[in-house]
Amino acid sequence: MIELLLLGLALVVVAAAGIVAVEALVRRAELGAGLLLGATLLNAVLVGRVPAVTLPGGIRVQVHDVAFALVLAAGILRLLRTPRFTSYQRWVLVLAVMLALSLVRGVMAFGIQHSVAEFRLFLPYISGVVYFMTFPPSEWLNDRIGRLWLATSVPMMTLVALRWLDSFAGIDLGVPREQFGADAVIKVLDGPYTFFLASGALLTVPFWQLHDQRARRLTRLGALLLLFVVLLNRRTVWLTVIIGIAVLMVRGRRLRRRAVAMVVGAVLLSVAAYFALGGFSAENPPVARSAVGTGTLDWRIQGWTELLEGLSKGPTEWLIGEPLGSGFQRQVQGSEAAGEPHNFYVTTVLRTGVVGLVALIALTVGLLRALWRTPPGSGRGLLAPGVFPALLAMQVVWFLTWIPGMEQGIVTGLAIGLAALRAGGRPPFPGDGRRPPAVTAGRGR
Repeated sequence: MIELLLLGLALVVVAAAGIVAVEALVRRAELGAGLLLGATLLNAVLVGRVPAVTLPGGIRVQVHDVAFALVLAAGILRLLRTPRFTSYQRWVLVLAVMLALSLVRGVMAFGIQHSVAEFRLFLPYISGVVYFMTFPPSEWLNDRIGRLWLATSVPMMTLVALRWLDSFAGIDLGVPREQFGADAVIKVLDGPYTFFLASGALLTVPFWQLHDQRARRLTRLGALLLLFVVLLNRRTVWLTVIIGIAVLMVRGRRLRRRAVAMVVGAVLLSVAAYFALGGFSAENPPVARSAVGTGTLDWRIQGWTELLEGLSKGPTEWLIGEPLGSGFQRQVQGSEAAGEPHNFYVTTVLRTGVVGLVALIALTVGLLRALWRTPPGSGRGLLAPGVFPALLAMQVVWFLTWIPGMEQGIVTGLAIGLAALRAGGRPPFPGDGRRPPAVTAGRGR
């Protein structure tokens, strides 16, 4: 009897804490950003040791799952206050409805454990998008989120340095090793977290041509981030960085000379460090040779083809996809593979059909097109409107070979608000850039 009372009391405390947290998230968008960015750092540090609780039915709920659920709940509450949805908000709702339908079908067919496990591939992205698309664009908010992003990147780089100490000097300081990218000792950070650092470096690029004290600090931090990104040897991340900087250079010509100098300098320093660390030894083949091995583009394309052939059972599968929990088993070059496809577009069409894929394309390529003509110099802080075309271009390419990082919902959600303002012919940041009121109801824009 006492145990039941204690359990009931604990549930009441947890429920009350959840209600308080959701209420705070409804009022303060920077808290939601802090949760998502903090979850990114926590997962990168602890890898498979993130604290978790196993619920009845075998569902393992980790700390970051709770963070995503709270953010999603706050986003839904804000959506209920929105009298009229914009076109991009409707596309988000289409994708969310298709995911919910796939989840229900999966629970009925495969059970809740398998369905929820696959739903986790989408939860970080969709929760961030739903939440941040309900907040009106604000220079203060964007700059605040940009500061949080860069602040999170510093311990992320520290984590990389500690793992390199373990890899190259045998100095183990108790930091869990990365379980991915075991093909090279220098790849001590998984792809999505390296992409997180790359996006952080891009946030500093507009400040490279400025000469005030803040710009100099951001320029130094950006150069350091760029150095880490190149050294981590993630080829897809390299490509996204090149594309992102190219977009900024094309749209803001003043950046051209200094941007090229910094990128070339970072590459030269990285190559020198890579040789010094034995990066091109026999155990770690050079990029040109390793790019044809198992798990690379050709191998993945064959896997994508086989997975998509599974949708040919009938028009229903092509329209709404297979239920969450169906798995990703396929035969590639005579070997069995069961991991996610490493292509968010393919994953989306497999689980939400063509309807969900069209919605995702509208939220990537469509937003990029809508914001392309945003003036490069608009906004004075971090995450200014002029940087979003570059971030979205990086995201479009990233989704070709990876699922979204935990922070990509922030980018898409904020971009939706900016696109709505641009469609209405209004300036990117109406107002004077001061801190917005604590309560900003999700109104139609």
